[in-house]
Amino acid sequence: MKKAVCLTLALVMIFALALSGMAYAEEETIKIGYIGDLSQGTALWGNAGKFGAMEAIEEINAAGGVLGGKKLELVPMDGKGDSADSVNALRKLITDNGIVAEIGTNFSSCNIPMASVADELKVPIIGTAASNELVTIDEQGKLHPYSFRMCFLDAYIGTVVGTYATKDLGYTKGALFTINGDTNSEAVGQFIEDAFLANGGKLVAKEQCQTGDREFRAQLAKIKKADPEVIFVVMNDYAMNATFAKQAREMDITCMLLGHDGWDSDQLAEEAQGALDGCQFVSRIGFAMPEAREFGEKIVAKYGGTLETECLFGRDGVYWIADAIERAGSADPTAIRDALESTEVYNGLIGQLVMNAETHNPVMACEVFEFQTNADGAHVKVPVKTVEAVTD
Repeated sequence: MKKAVCLTLALVMIFALALSGMAYAEEETIKIGYIGDLSQGTALWGNAGKFGAMEAIEEINAAGGVLGGKKLELVPMDGKGDSADSVNALRKLITDNGIVAEIGTNFSSCNIPMASVADELKVPIIGTAASNELVTIDEQGKLHPYSFRMCFLDAYIGTVVGTYATKDLGYTKGALFTINGDTNSEAVGQFIEDAFLANGGKLVAKEQCQTGDREFRAQLAKIKKADPEVIFVVMNDYAMNATFAKQAREMDITCMLLGHDGWDSDQLAEEAQGALDGCQFVSRIGFAMPEAREFGEKIVAKYGGTLETECLFGRDGVYWIADAIERAGSADPTAIRDALESTEVYNGLIGQLVMNAETHNPVMACEVFEFQTNADGAHVKVPVKTVEAVTD
């Protein structure tokens, strides 16, 4: 009798645990990680990406989620724009939080070491503006199977800028200004130089500064003496770019200043206070599309800050992962990885990405933006031309 009672109790407990497990499974969310600088000097970008990802998750969940009703959950973590902090954040997100995929960062210096962790733990990661080739392919030329990106490479954007300056703007005399020791600045600068020279241009001056500098008059004096038609200014720091432009105009240097995607921010237009009017930069299409601008303005209204392309990257990263989950029919990280890799074309708010399964890199058209001061006195960036994808 006692054995029968015990057996009955045991069965009741097992049944109760089973029901509890079923209830947990029904409530369980699919977790997606996000890593960016959320607290340090580049938090402007990191938080914009986080807010864009949060908004995308809200939209997807409101529309019914994925896999017949599963909800998505964003788990953000502060990588502080630092490689060690970002690697640690990724490990924690995977081992402690159980994420199935991760978005970010926007820094190659962080995503390069993160790629090895993603391969080791077999969870896919998607870099946003991390443009160095080593983000997806290691130094031996071997693909990182779990590392992807949504931006163009340094070689790509540099080639587009240098080619645009000659073929579209007709410049033949240029100057190049980069940051000494900055991987992105020097790499993009070199590709700009290569493309500019290959298309008939000549560099009459090459100058550099140090990270964080705010005094450029000595270098600008040398550039002025060389009398270029265009100065390629390859810096990602908005305060440095704005100060460079102001000092150039104060010294009566009136030529075109031409930048890359590191200029892509309303904050730069505001900080330059008109000194960049008429100057241009080449970036992803993004806010040139009305639907992208509408989304970005929604993020600014809801969360504050300025209109930053990173919010589009965060949004598109979530939607790409959700699409991969649906195509895979599973939230298993390896299944998601396989679906990401099989993507041929992804259409998002940053533009159309034509994906290469062998490199995990996209090819995409670009947009040229120009800084202007409008009739109301606001300093803005305006799309002026779409540049078709450069494939060779």
